[in-house]
Amino acid sequence: MKACVLHKKEDLRFEDIAEPQITEDHEVKVKIQAGGICGSDQHYYLEGGIGSAIVVREPIVIGHEGCGIVEEVGAKVQGIKKGDMVILRPARPCFRDDCYYCAHQMYSYCENMRHLGSAATFPHVQGLFAEKVVVHEAQCRVVQNMKPEIGAFAEPLGVAYNGVHSLGEVIGKNVLVMGAGPIGLLCAASAKVLGADRVTVVDIRQKPLEIALEMGADEICNSKDNPEQIKKWCEHKGHFDCALEATGNGFACVQTMQMVRPEGTVSQVGMFGTGHQPTDLGPFATKGLKWNAVFRFYEEFGPAVNALEKGLINPLPLLSASFPASECVEAMKAAISPDTCKVQVHF
Repeated sequence: MKACVLHKKEDLRFEDIAEPQITEDHEVKVKIQAGGICGSDQHYYLEGGIGSAIVVREPIVIGHEGCGIVEEVGAKVQGIKKGDMVILRPARPCFRDDCYYCAHQMYSYCENMRHLGSAATFPHVQGLFAEKVVVHEAQCRVVQNMKPEIGAFAEPLGVAYNGVHSLGEVIGKNVLVMGAGPIGLLCAASAKVLGADRVTVVDIRQKPLEIALEMGADEICNSKDNPEQIKKWCEHKGHFDCALEATGNGFACVQTMQMVRPEGTVSQVGMFGTGHQPTDLGPFATKGLKWNAVFRFYEEFGPAVNALEKGLINPLPLLSASFPASECVEAMKAAISPDTCKVQVHF
């Protein structure tokens, strides 16, 4: 079968690999329909890894955002049958009783986690940018009549739902979203759907900010063009009840904390790269803020899929382009471009 295989930095090939087979009773074989290119996929392509800790050491099928049609199920799989459309959760915990985190249902922190398209372990875990993939039944969510291009947004929406969930109660709150990338825009939509009174999105790029309005934001601010507005929101110890920081930029994180009122909560959704961590924690220390790290998601997966299936959130304004998997290099270059938001590949 064909797959999008990364061999090393800037060496991505659409080539033949062996078709995976079901080897466990609770596994499911899925024929992939569509998948989204994530920022981590871009790092793998551009840098051959993510920071210094995660390095591509062997050919790896990239991709962890996607959906497909069930082709085969293991002997003990329940509730899933051949022909079902499923949205895929990329995380596969070990579910073992001797794993502290699985035993306490803290699945995101499983010490034996296998995550689709990840080079964090060796051998690497192959991803879903392939014609077929085998996953655990717990990674599958059956849906009805969903467009594949919508289903492929479930994984990033799960991250956004985790971010809003980490804020606690948002009903009636005045929420700030710092960063209008795909995750930030989905955070804005999620906060609005989950009850926020007002959602404001801040970025330095105008085009994504305009998409934010389509996603449900009440107000936008280009901080590069309108720094005075940022200063105004920092006055009187802050303007917003809580915030989602979705840039992974230390300077933006400090600004976010400055704009949140004392004893407010910040969900840190963006991942800080080396050298991009915040250097001024004054606002955090002096205002009694709660600062929550957001790492992937688990229990938020079902609600996120429901939001897409019921039409509560329409992610399509974020979709900039879609390419056949055979054009994966062109798709990756499009995804890297600052002129695009989300790029998908389809099989």
